[in-house]
Amino acid sequence: MSEALLVLTICGRKTVNLKYLVVVTCVMIASATCNAQEMLSGTITLRDALTATLSMNPRLRSFPLRNEALLGEKEIADLKPPFMLGAEVEDALGTGDIRDFTGAEATLRLSSVIEMGGKRAARVGTVNRRIDVLNAEQRVVELDLLVEVVRRFIDVAVTQEQVALQTLSTVIAQQTVDLIEPLVTAGQAPQLETDRAQAALLRAQLAEQAAYARLGSARIRLASMWARNTPQFDAVSSNILTVEQAGSIESLLAELASNPDIEIFAAESRLLEAELRLAQTRQEGDIQWSAGIRHLKEFDDSGFAFGVTIPLFNKARASGAERSARANLQEVEVRQLTALNAIEGEIRSLHRALQQAIAEVNTLQLQVIPVLQDVQQQTLQAYGAGTYSYVELITAQQEFLDAQLSLISSAGNAHRIRAEIERLSGLPLTGQ
Repeated sequence: MSEALLVLTICGRKTVNLKYLVVVTCVMIASATCNAQEMLSGTITLRDALTATLSMNPRLRSFPLRNEALLGEKEIADLKPPFMLGAEVEDALGTGDIRDFTGAEATLRLSSVIEMGGKRAARVGTVNRRIDVLNAEQRVVELDLLVEVVRRFIDVAVTQEQVALQTLSTVIAQQTVDLIEPLVTAGQAPQLETDRAQAALLRAQLAEQAAYARLGSARIRLASMWARNTPQFDAVSSNILTVEQAGSIESLLAELASNPDIEIFAAESRLLEAELRLAQTRQEGDIQWSAGIRHLKEFDDSGFAFGVTIPLFNKARASGAERSARANLQEVEVRQLTALNAIEGEIRSLHRALQQAIAEVNTLQLQVIPVLQDVQQQTLQAYGAGTYSYVELITAQQEFLDAQLSLISSAGNAHRIRAEIERLSGLPLTGQ
């Protein structure tokens, strides 16, 4: 992953004052939040947005807690069987000669269990693999969040270009009104053309206002990724109209194994292997032993007592758990192959779409827009000279603006497709 998550750790002696530690932690968190908010003001970059999301998105807050819970389970799994102290009293509180403790016999016993087959190591190994799965899940969530940040960042960048285009449309509409009014006054153009130009100017102003409203919404959606419903930044810095080449499909597929969606299958496979080893250890029964001292009232003497308990037919009883663990392991391998096949097909499809989007951008930038811009300027001059009609003028203007709008749409589409390819192939997110 191209962005690093900054983790603050407070270390110290166990005797540190708890209240002091809480205060220091709160101050550090507040300071980090304030710094992030100060950073995300003015014009921000994609790196700023990605870093803030990893630092403050609420979806990531549960993973440290879940990891702490698993560490607690690991401590429990690493415990040895406890020693148990027991006492027994026999031949007491009966009737006749043993109505009280006169003939009672007492035994004091210490007992425990000897685990066989490496059960303790297998338990710890299983919890360790669960921690690995949790880490893989966190990477998947982080990457999903980062991809969503890229999408929303692109939306803001695209909308900024649309605002600029609508502003240009308003300027062109105003220039048209300014051009027509003297002609109408001089009797060289009908009043109807002034009315149409004024209506076109009003429509351009409304479209500009709508574009600003869409930009505000896009900024809010982007800021919500780092838990800010009121954006503090004014704009994003991007070269949205610049697109790079698609690259070879082979290089994209070569990075597929580093996709967290695939890595999580490997983590699950290691977990199931650990569970299989744990199931296999249950084939060997644990030996329970006890040792103690028994006081014989009848002889007024004490003797040593020792006992051993060994379970029988344990291998047969554990075969079901082992069979289930093997089936689960094979099943996750099948799911991994299925996911790899689906992702590879999706990457190939997106790669073709990306090539088409890049071709559209290059054609519009290098061939279509320069021609239409020149045509629009020449038509404006010809209309002022009286050789072109108003319909020809507004048609040339609209064709130029439509081409610009298509360029913005195609460029934004190319960046979105590239982000999806980077997400699926495991490449670092660039937004380009």
